[in-house]
Amino acid sequence: VRWDIKKENSVKKVSWISDLIARASYGITGTQGFAPYQAQQVYTYSMLKPYISSDGTGAELVALGNSNLKWQQTGQLNVALEAGFLNNRITAKVEYYQKRTKNSLTDITLAPSLGFSSIPENLGTIENKGVEFAASFIPYKDASREAYWIINFNGSHNRDKMTKISNALEYMNSVNAGKLDATPLPRYEEGQSLNNIWVVKSLGIDPATGQEVFQKRITGELTGVWDAVDVIPYGNTEPKLQGNIYSTFNYKGFGVSVGFNYRFGGQVYNNTLVSKVENADLRYNADRRVLDLRWQKPGDETHTNIPALYTSVEDVYNIDLPDGGFDNIYTMWANSSAMVVDASFLRCTQISLAWYMPQKMCAKFGATNLSVNASVNNPFVIASKRFDGFDPELGDSVMPKIFSFGLSVGF
Repeated sequence: VRWDIKKENSVKKVSWISDLIARASYGITGTQGFAPYQAQQVYTYSMLKPYISSDGTGAELVALGNSNLKWQQTGQLNVALEAGFLNNRITAKVEYYQKRTKNSLTDITLAPSLGFSSIPENLGTIENKGVEFAASFIPYKDASREAYWIINFNGSHNRDKMTKISNALEYMNSVNAGKLDATPLPRYEEGQSLNNIWVVKSLGIDPATGQEVFQKRITGELTGVWDAVDVIPYGNTEPKLQGNIYSTFNYKGFGVSVGFNYRFGGQVYNNTLVSKVENADLRYNADRRVLDLRWQKPGDETHTNIPALYTSVEDVYNIDLPDGGFDNIYTMWANSSAMVVDASFLRCTQISLAWYMPQKMCAKFGATNLSVNASVNNPFVIASKRFDGFDPELGDSVMPKIFSFGLSVGF
């Protein structure tokens, strides 16, 4: 459905409104999302030779069949408003969407002993709601001076929620609920986001022992032992707002352009800290945080959240867990909120300068055009100090700065 509001008599008379359009749509799409043979057990004979001792031929399993697989079905509603003002020197668009996906598909990781790395499974029903917007401004424009200034920006906000989970996910939740792994295991609960980070809340380092202090989920009591029943959705990897900003200014052949992208809100699991500290291989070059930047004496807890390094195995390993198992303080630390970092950042993606020689000057040495340009990509990023200099998007490395210079001459 599309309504051109500008054509209405009451709006035609408003000179400062250039365009005004409202539109809405709804559709349902179906996706198979898996190979035809994966809904049932299928075998092949093509790659195997007959047995020498008999006239029989062996059969090879193509994939683990899943007779409960269903097509993924998505219903989506979109409502949008587009507008232009002052002869379209200002244009804007805002769009609301609501997407409901039934029998959402994913690949479930399997144990290597089963012979296959994964099997397709229906997750359940997922609901996404969000807003997308974009705007463009021309604050300055002077054709006689070949001058103009343009600002563009866009952004989006999305929130997801599982409204129904499948039996397969309920079983996965029951298996993961009692596990303490090297990093937090995923959990799926109705009413919760798929992007939640499930960890036990940490209150920092105990100044007396240098070990992590955890908070009980129900009672709020403090403890030094990690417990699976205390796991909560502490963060969400989906940002509250993300998008891009771009601006360009030109004046009599000189031009400058600047681009940014941004992300506000949302968290990430600091897997880099775990891999470079807890799982560091001391046979090779190690991060200085392994020794220097962790808790060593009372008072250090004010500027570090890395537990003390113990030389005695008994102090850190074979710690009894409430479920009857045992583990070490570093794995418990890696499954706590101490590893959850604010993922907000502002990145300058590009700065570029250009100069276009006037045609009269070019004609003096027989050229039709000449331009000089210089640019730098990814000159800087502003992000949480807890990334310790690493890039907030890449995690374990930095985004390279790229400098370029160009000269173009046409004859």
